[in-house]
Amino acid sequence: MIEQLWFYLAAGLFAIVCLVFLLKKKLSAKTLDQGLSHKEKMFTSVLEKAVGGQYTIYCKVPMLDVFEATAVKSERAKRKALRPLLGRQFDYIVCDVNTKKIVCAVELDDHHYENKKHQKNDLLVEDICLDTKLPLLRVAPQNGYNLVEIIERFERTISATEVDSLCELPAKFNLQVTSAFCLSKAQAA
Repeated sequence: MIEQLWFYLAAGLFAIVCLVFLLKKKLSAKTLDQGLSHKEKMFTSVLEKAVGGQYTIYCKVPMLDVFEATAVKSERAKRKALRPLLGRQFDYIVCDVNTKKIVCAVELDDHHYENKKHQKNDLLVEDICLDTKLPLLRVAPQNGYNLVEIIERFERTISATEVDSLCELPAKFNLQVTSAFCLSKAQAA
């Protein structure tokens, strides 16, 4: 009788552990999709295939997590340098799996260009990326993506920085890309 009780107790405990594991897995899948539009979800799977296994993709990354102030002497100067980043985020950033170094930011341009606010925001993001030498890949939303084309554009984007570094421009922003990305609120794809 006691042996039978131990068997039922062990089986019940095993069932609870399995249930907790499955619920945890299902909840983590929901948090990844949380906040992503249909177009972003569709593009995420294509981008994952395009960058391959040596890179990790993070979704909806606040720009404050990507950049840091450079050569600022006071807290006030630091806040001033970071002010343009407040409330802004990249749709995706791509990091080296081993070093966590950010190799590229990706923007899915899923808004209408008639809106002056979006145009101004896009220009600011491009200026910051150019100034900090962070490669930026812009992709127009589509009903279907050509994987080979996305791979080629990604490779061109990350290799373009080497060429761009030859012609130095004076810095507009007191910012630099963080040396190693630290996952805070961003979601890994």
